[in-house]
Parts: sequence; structure tokens; C-alpha cells
Amino acid sequence: MWPADLSVPTSKLDVEAVVAHPWCGPAETHPRQYRGPHQLSRDGWTNFTERLERGEEISLVRALAAGRAHALDMGGGTGELTAAVAAHAGRCVAVEPHRDRVAVLDEMATGSAVEVHPGQAEALPFADRTFDFVLAAWVLPYAQDLQGALHEIARVCDNEDPDAAIVIIGGAPDNELVRLLNDVGIPVAGEEPDHQGFLLAEAARVFAEHGFSEFSLLRTESALHFRETSQYDRIAAAATTLADFWFEGHPRSAEIRRALEPALSEHFAHRPHAIGDQATVLVARPAGMARTRAGSLL
Repeated sequence: MWPADLSVPTSKLDVEAVVAHPWCGPAETHPRQYRGPHQLSRDGWTNFTERLERGEEISLVRALAAGRAHALDMGGGTGELTAAVAAHAGRCVAVEPHRDRVAVLDEMATGSAVEVHPGQAEALPFADRTFDFVLAAWVLPYAQDLQGALHEIARVCDNEDPDAAIVIIGGAPDNELVRLLNDVGIPVAGEEPDHQGFLLAEAARVFAEHGFSEFSLLRTESALHFRETSQYDRIAAAATTLADFWFEGHPRSAEIRRALEPALSEHFAHRPHAIGDQATVLVARPAGMARTRAGSLL
């Protein structure tokens, strides 16, 4: 269940309302500065995505991208969201920093409306106002320079197009995956906790500086599925999946894996086969302009 007060509106918000909104909270625990990026390893990321079901998220992205002429997907990853955007927009460019994933995206793009570029969020190889739609799904926790990445995202989106939109997907306050990693993995690793609501709030602040100052908040829920028959096997598989996702190669990764097991045993006692990856979706658009797109969700 979502912890938000549903009396708080979720559309046509200003930046202050986004920062204070329960879906970007809890606001009282926002850190003073970015903790720095998580290290996303190749094998840990691959094992994670093999268990991830994100149908609702994909459906939302399709709807938001519909009718766009020039779309950008920041961090193409597995290509699922890139393909969803490309199927409903005139053209989709994907930027991916990892070479092995660039190769996967290139193969997927053959004969399609997808164009793939290697690159970093902090230095996008595009002119100002190139795109009318920019998607950054689960990208901000891995940015080396959070402020630099946010300014680049806003720079390449057309703030003179009344229908332009920037879409950021990040963890919700009740995200089960992030909670387990924060409560168990982060203390063992000796790192600062992850607060994805803070990342969304920072995005709203930066986008407002670039003229994208009308916001909406949406929700989606994805989940990691563990179909092993025995609870013992599910706990072992989940502990490995979660530990490797953020901590593969960490000197205390084995300790983190062991520490996760009791928490996962308690989790699976109530939700036996899945760990939720609940998301808050921030949509930023230019303020004070008449929309021309018909059938908008927002």
C-alpha cells in the first residue's frame, strides 16, 4: 500500500509541492547532498533484470510517449522501455554508458526507429532543445554528477514546445527493494542510505530552472519474482540477487548476503514470491502553455 495522503493532488504541482509531496518523501529525511552513485555491476544487473516484471511501467511509458516526434531514452538498459517509446513515438534515441548494453541495444535497433549512442548523462551529445520527450528511468541513482545530469536532461528537451515532457522514474517511499537494501545492505557496506525521493525533488528543482515548472506525479509497481518452490531457495536466490545488485565486488558482499537472509525470511512470510519495486514517476512540462496533444493522460 502507498503511504501517501491521497488528498494531496498529484497533477499541476509546482516545485515546492513536489518536494513536499508524500510520494517523494519522507521529506524530513531528505539528505543535504547526493550520496553519490551506486555501483551497478554487469552480472548483478543482468541477474536482477531477469527476475524483474515491469509491465505497468512499460504501459505508462508507452502512453506518455505516444505522438512524440523526437524522443530520448536515457540509459537504454535492456531495451524494454526504449522499444516501448519507439513503438509510440516517431523516433527514439537511446543513450547508454555501458558498452555491452550498447551492443544489445544496437542489435535490437536494427530495422527499427531506434538510434543508439554510447554516452553519459552528464555530457549528452545533442544540441539544445533536440527532443520533445526525455525519459530517465531508474537512472539518477547511478549518476556520477547528479546536478550535471539533470541540467543536461533539461537542456536537450524543448522548453518552447508546449507538449514537451521530461519523465523521471525512481523509487517510491515504500519501495520494498530499496527498503531491504537500505535497512540491511547499506549499514553493512558502511555507505550513506539511498533516498530516491530526494533525487526526484532535486530533478524538479533543476527542471524548474529550465522552464519545466509544471509537474505531475504518477505511480507504478514492478516486482522481482522468485518462483523457487521452497522458501529456503527463494531466500538464498533473493539474497544473492539483492546483494549483487548494489554490492557485487564489495569487500563485504558475502556478509551483506548473509545479513539479508533473516529480513527476506520475514518478507517472504507475508509476500512469498515477490519483492516490490514501487516507483514514483515525475512528469515535468513547460508551464503556462496551452497543450495541443489530444488524449493526454495528464
